[in-house]
Amino acid sequence: MTTNLALASGMAEYPLFGVSLLIIACITLYGVSLCCKQRSFLPPGPKPLPIVGNVHAMIRRSPMACFQDWHERFGPIITLRYGQRLVVSISSYRVAQELLDKRGVIYSSRPRFIMASERMTNNMNLAIIPYNKRWQNHNRIAASLLDAGAVKRYAPLQDLESNRCLFDLQHSSDFSKILARYAASTVLTLGYGIHLSRSDCNEPEELERINAHPFEALGSMYCRLVELFPVVDRAPYVLAPWKWLAAHAQRETTALHMKHLAAGMSASAWNWVHEAKASKLGQLMPDEELAYLIGTLQQAGFEAILTVTRLLVKAIVLHPECAERAQEELDHIVGSNRLPRMEDQNRLPYIHAMINEAMRWQPPTPFAIPHANTQDDVYMGYDIPKGTMIIPNIWVMAFDANDFPDPYAYKPERWLDANKVLHSSFGFGRRVCPGRHLGYSSTFIVIARLLWAYTISHAYRDGKRVEIDPWDLKFTFTAASKPFDASFRARSPHHRQLIEAAWANSERELDVILDGMRPGGS
Repeated sequence: MTTNLALASGMAEYPLFGVSLLIIACITLYGVSLCCKQRSFLPPGPKPLPIVGNVHAMIRRSPMACFQDWHERFGPIITLRYGQRLVVSISSYRVAQELLDKRGVIYSSRPRFIMASERMTNNMNLAIIPYNKRWQNHNRIAASLLDAGAVKRYAPLQDLESNRCLFDLQHSSDFSKILARYAASTVLTLGYGIHLSRSDCNEPEELERINAHPFEALGSMYCRLVELFPVVDRAPYVLAPWKWLAAHAQRETTALHMKHLAAGMSASAWNWVHEAKASKLGQLMPDEELAYLIGTLQQAGFEAILTVTRLLVKAIVLHPECAERAQEELDHIVGSNRLPRMEDQNRLPYIHAMINEAMRWQPPTPFAIPHANTQDDVYMGYDIPKGTMIIPNIWVMAFDANDFPDPYAYKPERWLDANKVLHSSFGFGRRVCPGRHLGYSSTFIVIARLLWAYTISHAYRDGKRVEIDPWDLKFTFTAASKPFDASFRARSPHHRQLIEAAWANSERELDVILDGMRPGGS
């Protein structure tokens, strides 16, 4: 099998190829631009350069800083040019609601993603395929597995996995690896009956590596060129290094999804594969397509749970006063003689406030996933031509001082106000994240239990406190905290005993747990 090293060396044989293609594309597109002078009455925005549009600005500065400046200058809805692509960015939750929710009939598709969708996943990734019959079929199956009612049935598994998480922290300081096992085991068990019993297992790393393929591709010069100028993708395979990269990623991704599908089909107990296969839509779906559907759900769930739980640990370490307030709430509502349960959710408003504020403070998906409109539209007097890439700019929304005074501060109390906070980390309209209930409940139970059980604080190394930079983030499609250290210390010997007892008394017969989660019971 071709290795990443071989791919890299293959690309290196064409050091001038990308530049040559760019010159050809520029000449072609410049000629086209001279012939097409007519211009709609688009929303305002920064003046684009010929050919490249506004991309040059985001090379010199971070995209986040660029978008914040542009929205401050031009308002809540602005126009940009990404090479050949027309882009509208929205920095207002209210505007996003008006367009993406209330006009969802025409704003529910996706832009064309040549690398991430067409070449890397054969247009089978639920999150990024256009609004069409395939998406509708995938979404119906996803909804049956992930709606609020289904997720309630998954509480016994979340109980087991979070108990294991607490227990493992008694014996290891590597909280990040423990949370990765928690996230991966939750979704792999649901998807395929694959339970991860050890924190040093390889599956979380494998999932992270496969998840990274599209973002690594988008970071390469060749791939960015293709997305900016789709005409370049017409180059023959032998002269197109990005196609080699995509084919390699597609083979790896397909192999992993098919391996997991086979495991799910051969498992004796209930899982998502069995439930999807039993549906009329699932019976008509080719195995590879079903593998991608379930694989996409578990990949997205793993990424979301891991990113947000790590983010919350960071927020807790940096804001001990918030942790103390949460522990006061837990001690009052739950007490010290049992762990928090899913049934406690409605009685723990401050825990919810901490989770919601973390997702606002450092949005896991800063630009969400872009939408595309399937018809010409007019909004606030502005034309939005059919096929425009619509970015719900979650990052800029999150730092709007009008909605969130002192926006860069972590303040959970914002979410306790009687006036509802307008913000969304799960997307908009018909393309809202189908796994939002699972992601949120899995985050809630493990964070509530960690706060109940442990004092979470700065780690010390050689007698010195290990500092954490709150804004040391890795930006790809997501914004994830870079690795940091933290200390977990049981709040008391009594809490330690209960952690041990909870794990010792957990139901660990996986088939019993899974069959109990079957719709209608076992």
